Amino acid sequence: MIFRLKNAPEGFEGPAAELLKERGHRLYASGEDMLPGEAQPPVELCAALTEEKKVSVVYTAGSGDETPSAAALCACGRAFLFRALMRLVRELEKRGTGESFQVEEKVWLDRNGVMLDCSRNSVLTAERIRWYIRLEASLGMNTLMLYTEDTYEVPEYPYFGAYRGRYSASELRELSEYADRFGIEMIPCIQALAHLKNALRWEAMRGMQDTDDILMAGGEEVYRFLEACIRRATEPFLTKRVHLGMDEAWSLGLGSYLHKNGYHPKTEIMADHLERVAEICRGLGLKPMIWSDMYLRMSSRDNDYYDIPLDSDLSGAVKPPEDVTLVYWDYYHTDENFYRQYLRMHRQLSDQVIFAGGGWVWNGLSPNLKGAKDTTEPAMRAVKKAGIREAVCTMWQDDGAETPMGAGLTSIVRFAEHGFAEEVSEEALKEEFEFLTGASWEGFGLLGEFDRPQGSAFYDNPSKYLLYQDALIGLFDGQIGGWDTQAYYEGLKEKLVKELAERPEAGDYARRILSLYVRLADALSVKAPLGEALYNAYEKKDMAGLRRLAQEQIPLAMEKIRAYRDEREALWQEESRIFGFEVFDIRIGGLLARLESAKKRVEAFVNGETERLPELEEKRLPFRPVQEGEEHTLCACNSWKMIVSASPV
Repeated sequence: MIFRLKNAPEGFEGPAAELLKERGHRLYASGEDMLPGEAQPPVELCAALTEEKKVSVVYTAGSGDETPSAAALCACGRAFLFRALMRLVRELEKRGTGESFQVEEKVWLDRNGVMLDCSRNSVLTAERIRWYIRLEASLGMNTLMLYTEDTYEVPEYPYFGAYRGRYSASELRELSEYADRFGIEMIPCIQALAHLKNALRWEAMRGMQDTDDILMAGGEEVYRFLEACIRRATEPFLTKRVHLGMDEAWSLGLGSYLHKNGYHPKTEIMADHLERVAEICRGLGLKPMIWSDMYLRMSSRDNDYYDIPLDSDLSGAVKPPEDVTLVYWDYYHTDENFYRQYLRMHRQLSDQVIFAGGGWVWNGLSPNLKGAKDTTEPAMRAVKKAGIREAVCTMWQDDGAETPMGAGLTSIVRFAEHGFAEEVSEEALKEEFEFLTGASWEGFGLLGEFDRPQGSAFYDNPSKYLLYQDALIGLFDGQIGGWDTQAYYEGLKEKLVKELAERPEAGDYARRILSLYVRLADALSVKAPLGEALYNAYEKKDMAGLRRLAQEQIPLAMEKIRAYRDEREALWQEESRIFGFEVFDIRIGGLLARLESAKKRVEAFVNGETERLPELEEKRLPFRPVQEGEEHTLCACNSWKMIVSASPV
């Protein structure tokens, strides 16, 4: 389709043309000559900003050259205006240009966005971040938080982020400016207390550690370091807002701090430290925000975050400085009332509250899409009822970013749609997702089934531990009795292959993601049952069966795992910088090495070269004991170190 821009706010034309070009459409400026051969009458396009909290599209079908088709877009923000544009395109692609229509949506969130984790080995490329910026604009999301623990430059501390794929200041400036063109506020997210294990590992950082991942609060060198970090992290961005982290400082004051200063309550240390950091921000003209959990823990009997009675009154509790915003993160609860009460308690601590939900791409090798849905729906209903006007969908990459960021695209779409509807229907999500990606909603939903067999619960991630566990030792084989893993993953593979065949219009990024999970399902269909098969054959002294497993099944598993590894590398290079992929390589390399060892040891046994295989004589204990009558038979373990061996790694 062809559009001719008649009237629009300054800066609208370039980004609009970019979004339209991605979908094969063209935008002409007023008075610009059309290219030869483009005979289709253009749709005359007007766009306007309004103060009313809404997004509207009015399309009037024309009747020829004298009365051309016209579309009027109206929204209360630039990113919302791009949502209106893409809604116009979606309707025209569906209905054709001959039917008039109107669409209007209420804006429930003034700010709604995504936090992209670029600290757990996968540092997204600048081009992939630009892709997410365009996706956000198409959805009407207007904030993008870039989570960088140590993946940005601090020239005063050259070891900070070394060999980690850190961003340069010029790259961050270009990305911030690019986001701003689409009406998106790009916000730096760093850590100013805990989660700094990678940075503090270096000899050059000695003296700044309380524990191995927490800074020494009160140390003057620490505040010189933090001033440099905050200044360097924020200088490239156009916004004055900065997220300082400060969450999960479990052992605050209990390491080197304790030896140096004696015991001080966490509440005291936290309050003093935050005041020093807030003062740095004031000096730099910044508006800081922090995760709220350390302040909630102060009111918890067990130093927990979510165990505070829901009827508690925190109006008299320790509060953060007035100019520090609290970000309430919660990815776990399925009860709307829980969120409502916790939002109420947060507002007793601060007038400035942001909600952070979860996209659940951190559960292992595949996304927990049911978990994302079951928590996002009640959370966002509570957020809107409470009148909270800002929310963010976090896309964490725990334990090495084995799940690609793009596997959580359905979570992002779900979160975005809650900014424009009181209740979001699955049909609306399906239509939006398929319009933007070309892939089917149901097809991408299959990615969430890798960890959802019968007997699974919220956090379970069998796909990860069944891939990585040692075939001879079988730490998790005692957990999966009765589950036909081969048939389960073969079935998933068939469904994913069918999805790819039936959706040739899916975009390259979506197809690459689906192709990865075809390879993973294929690998798991052979590797997942291998340990149990070896154990059972050995117990029965089935020499023919053991020989077949050693000579056929183990080599087949290795072949399919290599294919999965190659597909993951290809997708990694599309999404991320190469730094960090070495960890995935080491894990897969270790898996292949152990399979090779298993092959040799089993062959030695069946050939009479060794009398026994002690690994297969160990009784298979469940990793998580299952209670009698319990329906939950599987377990969760998202730590590679705990999966590959019972010995220290």
